[in-house]
Amino acid sequence: MMQQTEKLARQYHVYHQALWAQLQQSEILIAQGYVQAAFEIQESAFKLIEEQQLHQVPLHEFLLRVRAQVLWCWNRLDEAEECAYKGIDVLGNIDPSKHLHSYSMIARIAIGRGELDKASKVIEQIQHLIKQSTYHVDWTANASLSLLLYWQARNDMESIEQWLETATRPAEACNHFSQLQWRNIARAQIQLGQYEQAQSTLNFLEQEASKHQLVTDRNRNLIVEAILNVHSKNEDRAKQLLKEALVLTNQTGMIGNFLIDGATIGHLLANLVSKSDLGDLERHRAQLLMKDINTTQRSRSVHFNEEFVEKLVNHPNIPELVRTSPLTQREWQVLGLIYSGFSNEQIAQELDVAGTTIKTHIRNLYQKLNIANRKEAISTAENLLQLMGY
Repeated sequence: MMQQTEKLARQYHVYHQALWAQLQQSEILIAQGYVQAAFEIQESAFKLIEEQQLHQVPLHEFLLRVRAQVLWCWNRLDEAEECAYKGIDVLGNIDPSKHLHSYSMIARIAIGRGELDKASKVIEQIQHLIKQSTYHVDWTANASLSLLLYWQARNDMESIEQWLETATRPAEACNHFSQLQWRNIARAQIQLGQYEQAQSTLNFLEQEASKHQLVTDRNRNLIVEAILNVHSKNEDRAKQLLKEALVLTNQTGMIGNFLIDGATIGHLLANLVSKSDLGDLERHRAQLLMKDINTTQRSRSVHFNEEFVEKLVNHPNIPELVRTSPLTQREWQVLGLIYSGFSNEQIAQELDVAGTTIKTHIRNLYQKLNIANRKEAISTAENLLQLMGY
């Protein structure tokens, strides 16, 4: 029907309707798992905008928004970020409330890069917009994902719990927005240790995704369910779910959803590759994912090298506590890795030392910086990075 609509709109020179029909085709193809085909439809839509000078039509922002989503899922973050900023330019200052989607994408990209200080500013903007305007869940679902990922990175369980208490629960999960909202709910439940409720939510999502043939959402749901099984200590089931997700990813190309939880599932991907449990395509995909996960996590901790620490401790505005209770270089490394989202086990693997040694380093740095837990450690690291202009 959308193809026929586009054909008629072009025939009668109603080009904004032709653009709308192309956008609908793109979203349908994404839902069906044909993401490359959707990308090509988007290319045609960009060409139509150029030919008919439709740059300031709000549908142009819609196109940029959908393109940014695809690019993010393909881990092409620079291009996704560029689309998000272009979307803000298209809408201008006529109605800032419509910038919510773009800010949500910018925040998610910053979180993925480990730029939590930058993300915090965008998150504040998102929260301001949500308070100032009334949005349908179609709009807030994407914003909620960015908020949840930010709170997860900051270990802010209180904010996650508050969000879950008031979260909209759609009656169905028949499209990608309602699927995303229920997936957000499952993510919050997992973080709060509500594993039975999360499994029930994911069962509902699977039924709805299968019923409505939402292939791409099935791909995303499998990854979240794998994360649930990691948290509930059922790693065999988690590996089986990741195998299924990798098979679907051959069609969708969606890797961003693996990467946002790379710290949780990275060791399982390595295990699947090492045991030759995967087909050739899936093994290749898993190896690329492991490389991306390691690169992302290392980039987040790279600031706390010897050169950075030397500049930091000699900075005129450095807190007296940091100056008088100097950390060893190893303790600085551990602080950087905690900030990057590494678990104790992953820090031990990264530094090639025993887990008991890492616990000692963490206890020492907590005592020296007068902090009580991981959340405070992340906040301290973030403040130091901001002090240095990062």
